[in-house]
Amino acid sequence: MNIWKKVVVDMEKGAKKTAAVAATFAERVRAEVNIVRLRIRIDEVHARIAEIHQTIGSKIVDLQRKNALPKATDQLLKDEDIVAALAELVDREQEIEELKKGIKDIHADFQSTVKHTEDSIA
Repeated sequence: MNIWKKVVVDMEKGAKKTAAVAATFAERVRAEVNIVRLRIRIDEVHARIAEIHQTIGSKIVDLQRKNALPKATDQLLKDEDIVAALAELVDREQEIEELKKGIKDIHADFQSTVKHTEDSIA
């Protein structure tokens, strides 16, 4: 094999490796963007949970000011606004868990993609 053929073969190998690295980088950027989106959504859900806590607290303060605060907690938990807020609170916490699971899935997908790409390079 003359030197020029060897140069061409080496350049082709280099181009394949460069393409594989570029594909891995693009996949990593895509995964990171998706993770950032999910984390932003988690922050939004946390903000909504804070609003719900504030609603529950303000309702209790209003009841106390009107001297209508129930003596037993069972009566307090029968208030429509508080029950609705507590139900939504459970939904928001479940949504956060689903978003965190989505982040883990993205990490797992990326790791399998990187491993597959590394295997194809070698």
